[in-house]
Amino acid sequence: MVILNLKMDNILLFDDFKINFSYPIKLRNTIIKNENLEHFPNFRYKKLNIFLGANASGKTSLVTCMWRILLFLRKKEKHYIEKIVNDVYETSSIEIDLVEENKEESFLYRIKIKTHYDNELKITVSYKKISLTNTSSYENMVKLLDDEIYEFGDYLLVLEKLNLNIGWNIVLPGTESGFDKVNFLTIEKENEKKEYLYILSKIMKTLDPSILEVTESKDIDNSYVINHENKGKIIIPNGYKLSEIPYLSSGTKYGINITNIIFSIKNHYNGIYFIDEQFSYVNSDVEEAILATMVSLLGPNEQLFFTTHNSNVLNLRFPFHSFYFMKKEVVNNKRVISVSCASEVENRNNVPAKSLLDNDVFGTAPKLDRIFEIGE
Repeated sequence: MVILNLKMDNILLFDDFKINFSYPIKLRNTIIKNENLEHFPNFRYKKLNIFLGANASGKTSLVTCMWRILLFLRKKEKHYIEKIVNDVYETSSIEIDLVEENKEESFLYRIKIKTHYDNELKITVSYKKISLTNTSSYENMVKLLDDEIYEFGDYLLVLEKLNLNIGWNIVLPGTESGFDKVNFLTIEKENEKKEYLYILSKIMKTLDPSILEVTESKDIDNSYVINHENKGKIIIPNGYKLSEIPYLSSGTKYGINITNIIFSIKNHYNGIYFIDEQFSYVNSDVEEAILATMVSLLGPNEQLFFTTHNSNVLNLRFPFHSFYFMKKEVVNNKRVISVSCASEVENRNNVPAKSLLDNDVFGTAPKLDRIFEIGE
């Protein structure tokens, strides 16, 4: 399953918001290989999508919205949408295009979600799907979806007919509800357990060179022991609060989440991967190395969404279309979130993407006047 396009209105601070994850023309030189559906070479999509922006520019909000939309489609529970509607007394809308490649038949889906208030929040859904052919591209098929007539019905009745094979893995900052605890992966196969421990050890030792060894606990299920040069053995039980892990730095603690994602990508567990603000306490060189490794491990029909404050990732020579710049601004006396893709402004290989950001081409630089006023 791949996300191709998303529109939102009256969803958090996203008003008349649009973002696209496809691209029309095959790139001649790119370090990301096979940015297309496995058996449909003309159906191109962006495997890597990096969101940059100042604080409170909407990066986490966007990732959260995409995650909650997928949760709603799979679990058919209205609270996933209720929690992201901004003004419940006004109508809101979501439109998402997804493509699913199967051995028997592959489909492009457009799913529309609407809400309105009638004593309580009501949710209606409509969708259309079109079968892919050997020559299909997103650009020619989306025109067919645009011409369709969409009839809306109660979300439960409509979603019962919609059988999507959606899989994802998401990690949000430890400050977000439900993401403030240690969550080691539960693995049954012995060879995969060894691989997980291998990755965990590599990541943790990189983040903290004082870590001598990482082993699986023999006394506590699904828990690990860190042998630390200065602090001896540190036991990390599964479900433990990140803030209560002793001695380790904040960045080292996030190594557990990073391990989970790398292991999942390497073994192609989930398809869609959301990584939000996992490197705020991690050295920028380490972040860049881990990001490059994750991208190299992505398989067919997989997709990575990544948020960061580290503008040095722009030097990694990923395609321009992988970079999105987000900002929050006041429009008609309302605060709204907007996004620009680097390829909308520049796509020449001889122009560094970072120079565009440094020259504030996207208007995303933080406003520093208030800070400097303190010193006056």
